[in-house]
This record gives sequence, structure tokens and C-alpha cells, in this order.
Amino acid sequence: MQTVTTLINRFFGSKDLSAFPAKGEFVKGINFNGKAITVDGYPWIAYSDALAEGLSVPDSIATETGVKPKPGVNRGMKKMLNTVVCKRHKLEISQSVPNGSYEVYLWIMENYASNHHEMNVILDGQTVDKGIAKLEVNKWVKYGPYATTVTDGSLNLALLTTNPERDAHLMGMAIFRV
Repeated sequence: MQTVTTLINRFFGSKDLSAFPAKGEFVKGINFNGKAITVDGYPWIAYSDALAEGLSVPDSIATETGVKPKPGVNRGMKKMLNTVVCKRHKLEISQSVPNGSYEVYLWIMENYASNHHEMNVILDGQTVDKGIAKLEVNKWVKYGPYATTVTDGSLNLALLTTNPERDAHLMGMAIFRV
């Protein structure tokens, strides 16, 4: 399923993935460096609240941009896509969750220059996707679902750029328990 959804996103954008609904129970959505928001009908929490609830993003930079997302989105989504955490080469994210099986979705927008942020996705030590975020400037995509099983109480995500001189970045993440 993740390959099909990722391919559809790459070719058509992420306008509406309702044909590919999450299979599980919504656990958490995080607006990185942003405020609480509703995305795809789910209540996401603010970055500050996520940090207080077991999120860790060591040595990252939280920033904002002001680009106009393509395809177009509502005001709330525009704000979410313009808030971001980043780190040179490898962005590591850890979220406390109960042990179990999960699906993870990622929201990424190219906010600097076309094809600048190409990355690989590593979830709990396994590479689950390669070459994501190779996008035209202002284009955004919802990637996933990426499946993982947590056995140590922590869901660990790493975004690794294909060019070590570039920053890995992330705008939003949703977690579903399967």
C-alpha cells in the first residue's frame, strides 16, 4: 500500500487520499513548529504540546517559510506546510507510543528550490522509502503509509538527505495504530 500511495502522490500530488484511508486508530498528528490544526479531519497538536507529550527532535531547527503551496490548500494547511523542523543531512524524530503496530504519514513541501530536499525515510531502523521530496518548489506531498512495529515504547523516524550538505526537513506527521 505504501508504494502505491507514494507513487500516486508523486504523480498527482496529495489533493485527496480518501481513497487510501488509514487502516487504524488515529493516535497523533503533529504540526512541526506550528499550532494545533485539523488535517484530513483529524485534530493535530501543536509542536510545543507534542514536545511536552514525548516528542523529541534533537538538535533540529524550527523555522517558518511563506511560500504558496501547490496544489493549493486551505489557510490552516498553508500554515502547517510553512512551519518546519530541519537539520543538516539527518533529521531524527522520536515519539513515545505504546508498543504495537503503526502506520506513519509525512507531509513535506519543497520550500527552497526545486529538487533540493531529496531524502530517504528510515523508520525504526529500516529504510522504508528512498528519494522522497524530490519536488518542484512550492509542491507538497503526503507520503505514506509507512508501516512499523514498536517494541521499545518509541517510534523512531529519520529523514536522511541524499546530499549530506543539504537539510532534511518535515512539516507534519500523523501516526495511526493498526
